[in-house]
Amino acid sequence: MPTTPQKSAHQVLSNHRYHVAIDGLEQAAFSEVSGLAIETETLDFVEGGVNDRVLRLPVRSKVGNLTLKRGVVAGQQLLQWHLNIVQGYLDVRNVTVTVYQTSGAVLTRFELLQAYPVKWSGPQFTGNGDAVAVETLELAHAGFLQFSQ
Repeated sequence: MPTTPQKSAHQVLSNHRYHVAIDGLEQAAFSEVSGLAIETETLDFVEGGVNDRVLRLPVRSKVGNLTLKRGVVAGQQLLQWHLNIVQGYLDVRNVTVTVYQTSGAVLTRFELLQAYPVKWSGPQFTGNGDAVAVETLELAHAGFLQFSQ
């Protein structure tokens, strides 16, 4: 008897169907998003009389910086946001990364809290190339929440 494929209970994230929204920025379309990460430090604990293993206990967790890349466009909103930080004005904003199913329905959403730029990189220009000029913005944040549909 032939078997029919079962519909998976788990949805697979597609890495090309997403949208990034930053509070206060009107035009912000990004070609690449990376750095959604949480890392937990551990403390090795050697228990007296237990010689066959070392207990590894969680200590603290930290989040990585989010990196956003996009083709350079008219307007300098991202650079201006970072220049605010450089000049001593703490301009924190929430950032939302929404991931969509192939049908267009929202699959999951990441809310990054109190984000601010810590690095801006301008495009690299070459006289013999025809690649798109890309600017990069790296954001520190206080952590993120994930909301699934």
